[in-house]
This record gives sequence, structure tokens and C-alpha cells, in this order.
Amino acid sequence: MNAYLIEGSSGYALVDSGLHTADAESVLRAALAEAGITVEDVRRVFVTHLHPDHIGMAGTLERAGAEVVMHAPEIANARRMWSRDHSMIDETYAWFERHGMPADVDRGMRDAWLAMGQRVDEIAKIDEAADGETLDLGGRRERVVWTPGHTDYHAVLVDEAERILFSGDHVLPRITSNVGLYPYSREDPLGDFLGALRAVRSRQVTRVLPAHGDPFDDLPGRVDQILAHHDDRLRATLDALGDSERDAYAVCRTLFPVLRSAHEERFALAETLAHLRYLERRGKVRELEGLPARWVVL
Repeated sequence: MNAYLIEGSSGYALVDSGLHTADAESVLRAALAEAGITVEDVRRVFVTHLHPDHIGMAGTLERAGAEVVMHAPEIANARRMWSRDHSMIDETYAWFERHGMPADVDRGMRDAWLAMGQRVDEIAKIDEAADGETLDLGGRRERVVWTPGHTDYHAVLVDEAERILFSGDHVLPRITSNVGLYPYSREDPLGDFLGALRAVRSRQVTRVLPAHGDPFDDLPGRVDQILAHHDDRLRATLDALGDSERDAYAVCRTLFPVLRSAHEERFALAETLAHLRYLERRGKVRELEGLPARWVVL
């Protein structure tokens, strides 16, 4: 993943921090050294969202003297996701069981998630940023824009003077962001995501700096591709249901026939559920009671 160093009139700031592994920390320190600075020179870190590859090393930077900043409502979710009581993980385990995930796969998902938590630093204090607020990052003015979907309170930064978008995982150049439905999610994550995509499309930016992949310039064109992709996935979800009653995991394995890890199993089922929820909210499908829950086309 990409972390971005911002240099301005008042010093240095970072956008995102990376997962905390020994290799990642070494790479971060080496990259800062190439810029002629150390971790102690970074005064502020803006974290776009709670996923471990974005927030993982933020605590290390905090201990070196940096302030950590996130979109305010994302902070509570981050605290809960990486808490030592694992309540969010346990909720997801039960949620996936309800939607047809086999017990052995579900246990693997939970264990993998717990292991990932070992690569996320504890952070003593996270400062709040509001949607629409302008932050000082290294002396540059960056506007916080709420872009829900990939997580409930994911936020991007817009440098309006330079016409740059720090897009986090909201808009990526080659892959589409995972948008999943979990027991703690907002009601319609995919609807949120598509709406936020349409809104960010109109931003007057000439350069996009994504969290994964290379920077690119054609924001409207890339947004249109992602919107078209989800139109295709919604049609494929309806086709996978057909005229039968199927649980979400069965639909998921039709849509994602090759899954190579516990993390991929989690992302695939959550994404399938987000597409089913989107269709349900628009009167296309219905969830039936039972264990596992089944879905049917209306």
C-alpha cells in the first residue's frame, strides 16, 4: 500500500501509515531517510480509515511525536475493531454463520482476523476531524471529505489548491474497493459507496493519489468504470440467485469461485451481502427467515 509524505511550510505529515510488520517499518524509515528526515520529523498523520494496512503503524508514529488524526466517527469503530475484547470479530463470526459460511471456514476467518490485529499498534490519542473540515498537514490545507462504503466513515483528502485527491481506498486505479455488509455496518454500504463515488467524481482534481496502485489523472473516467463494474455485479448477483432460494454464502461461491485465503473468504461474503442488501432496499430481492438465512428474487 501507499503512504504519502506531505511537505509544507510547517514541516512534514503523512497520509496513512501502513501495516506494522518489521519489513513495512523498515521500508517506511528508509523512505523517510531518502527524503532527508526521520519518523521523529513527522508531525501529523491522517489515517483515511480503520483497516490495518492504513492504521497499523500510526501508534509508532505517535510515540515518535506525531499527532494521529481520523474522521471523527471512524475513530470509535477503529477502537472497537482492534480492541482486545474482539467483540466486533465475534459479531462477524456469528453473522457469517447466519449467512451460510461453513463452520471451519468461519473459524479460519476469525483466526486470521485476530492474527492481523497483532500488526496494529495501540494508539493513545486520536484527534477528530469533521467532514468538510480543512486540516493543516505540514502547512498545506487539506479538506476532509467523508466517502462511506469501503468502511462506514472512510474519508479522503482534497488539496484544493493543488487539485490533488488523496483517495485512500475509495477510488483505486486497477481494482475496486471491497464494500462489505457486516452486523455493525450502516444500512446500505454499497448504496453509500456508489453515492460517494458520484459525489467525488465532480471534484475539480487533476491528480489522484490512491492507497494502492499508481497515481492517475482521469478521476471521472475511473469512477465511471467502477460504477459500471457494480452494475455488472448486481446483475450477476441476481443471476446467481436465479429462481431458487439460496443463502448468501452459496451466492458468494458462485460469484467468487476461487478464494485463496481466509481473508478472501471474508471479503467475498461481506461483498455479496452488500450487493444483496442493495438489491433488497430497491425491491429486487428478499431475505427469508431461517438459519441459514436465504435470499430470493422478487
